[in-house]
Amino acid sequence: MESVEGSIFLILPKILGLSLPPQLADMKTLCSICLLFTAVLASAQPATKGGAPLSGATPFGSVSKALVIGISNYQDEGITDLRFANRDASEFAAYLKTKSGGGLKEEQIKLLTDEKATTAQIYSALDWLIESCGPDDQALIYFSGHGDVETKTIRQQGFLLAYDTPKTNYMIGAVRLSDLNGYLESLVQERKARVIVITDACRSGNLAGGKEGALATATALSAQFQNQVKIMSCQPHELSLEGEQWGGGRGVFSYHLIDGLTGLADANKDSTVTLMELERYLDNTVPAETDQQQFPFTVGLKSTKIAQVDVQELLALMDKRNMPAQFNPVSPKGLIEDVLAKADTSIQELYKEFLAAVDDQYFLPSDLREGRKPGHSASQLYDKLVNEEAMRPVHSLMKRNFAAALQDESQRAINAYLRADQAELTKRWTNQINKYKTNPVYLSKAASLLGEGHVLHNQLKAKQYYFEGLIKRLEGGQKGDTLMLNEALGLEYKALELDSGAAYVFNEIAMIYEGLRQFYKKAGNEKKNIELFQQQIHVLEEAMNLAPMWVMPVVNLAVVFIDWRKFEEAEIIIDKTITLGLDSSQIVKLFNTIGEGYYFSKQFENAIRSNMKLLQIKPQNSKEWNYNIACLYALLDKSNDALFWLEKALQDGFNYNRIQQDYDLKNLRLTPDFDLLMKKYYKEKK
Repeated sequence: MESVEGSIFLILPKILGLSLPPQLADMKTLCSICLLFTAVLASAQPATKGGAPLSGATPFGSVSKALVIGISNYQDEGITDLRFANRDASEFAAYLKTKSGGGLKEEQIKLLTDEKATTAQIYSALDWLIESCGPDDQALIYFSGHGDVETKTIRQQGFLLAYDTPKTNYMIGAVRLSDLNGYLESLVQERKARVIVITDACRSGNLAGGKEGALATATALSAQFQNQVKIMSCQPHELSLEGEQWGGGRGVFSYHLIDGLTGLADANKDSTVTLMELERYLDNTVPAETDQQQFPFTVGLKSTKIAQVDVQELLALMDKRNMPAQFNPVSPKGLIEDVLAKADTSIQELYKEFLAAVDDQYFLPSDLREGRKPGHSASQLYDKLVNEEAMRPVHSLMKRNFAAALQDESQRAINAYLRADQAELTKRWTNQINKYKTNPVYLSKAASLLGEGHVLHNQLKAKQYYFEGLIKRLEGGQKGDTLMLNEALGLEYKALELDSGAAYVFNEIAMIYEGLRQFYKKAGNEKKNIELFQQQIHVLEEAMNLAPMWVMPVVNLAVVFIDWRKFEEAEIIIDKTITLGLDSSQIVKLFNTIGEGYYFSKQFENAIRSNMKLLQIKPQNSKEWNYNIACLYALLDKSNDALFWLEKALQDGFNYNRIQQDYDLKNLRLTPDFDLLMKKYYKEKK
């Protein structure tokens, strides 16, 4: 029986987006679940559904700080890109600079689009918002991009997907809605500020949560709390649309939202736009332009004033109503430049060197290598700068940016693992421990910079313990040291104490159990071997539950079942990898291993089934699978079936000598029909 050799390298696929209904073929769906939360009272606290209504709301014109985020192009190819989410964000930032938008200056707006909108940078910008807002200030948060849940359970109530969010593990690389709510609460209760949040949490294409993910995220975002006004782009079960017909390329909701706020929604011409007026304007425009497939709605006191109209801007908009919007993305600047302008030359040079060290990823003294000056790491330069009185106004900004850079570096390593990058997996399989030793150090430094009270502190520490455990596991496996493996296990469980939804940690625990299991197996301790096998199954199933679109724990569980000769269980699991898009060559190796397992355990019928699956998965290797099936039927003394499949292999030019020598065909070769078949294809051999 023919076999295919080779180790299993896991490569995740490129997932294609969903096709559109025919009537919307010129639009790309994106679920712009857009909400506007306005917390007005300085002492307001979140409440359960049905809280007290809003009163005395302040319009957009009083916004003092704005964080605007738009992501169209996602780093992970498994996350469907959007077309105009980044432009919608840039247009909204431009609107905020107009008189009707509040007349904000560039330094009052932090615009993050595409690759600048990483998870770490978004959290850093949220910190900036909290630090820069005080009593009676109004903070605005605008997000346009994907929103989803990874599992349809009460444990996960939604995520906003950042540029570097991995498709399969939202918990490790997305903005959690629970965290966003924490920031809003801090803005209202601690900073005594008013808050407006607009989220274009788009749902389009093949995301982890499917349609249920869109609904769950929309429901979580739209929960009614006290003292809030909300404006949503569509009902939770609907999709929001984008296309060139709106401003040359915009989301329909964002396009009409800005138009309405600029003054087209001002029905009674009193130079203000109320929530009721905006709701009616959106209800008159959006459904009509989306074939009645998208219906915005609002929640809150309808008389709330949400925009002040500037007559000249309104007239200009009316003149250009049907023209593509032209704009230049705003680039934040201001505070740093002002501070540096007042500082002496030596401080200016020190700060420039700090930025260069961060860009070069010369983060810590331990990163010293050829071409880098000792004592000039970003950490050492940062310590000098925070002791300079002239730089005091920007200490927090430097801290946030440095912490974000440290997180970005580690997130890249984790994301490579989550997408089963072959180079990344090779590092682990070949025990390239030094490749990981900087990651926990960077994460520890980032956590210490942000402090224990920061919303990201526990997540960063969890990632730190994860990497420390990974290093211990690799070292322990290399040395055959069970003490180190148990230390690794302890570190991973410390990570889970801080972040219980981390699927990647559960998967790593399974790898540690594997190392321990092999040790006890060699030692002949069958009881411990079985116990660890059962624990492996438990943690891998937990990883699969937490990250159902992540292929790695699925494959790892299949390999564990194969090792225990539980081939039917492994076969069921591997069938699941097909739906997750595992590379076909890797699936072939897995099914071939199962087929060989059935063969050597003389379960020939099951082995035939496995080879039949191989024929479907990789038909270009048909002669190997056809030959295998012929051998298996011969072993079952089903000569007619064996000859049928053998002829299929011969038609593809299978090796004559192999057929004549293979022990599995010994009995078949004694039949007259076998000789006839061989003469048909190899006349010169007889």
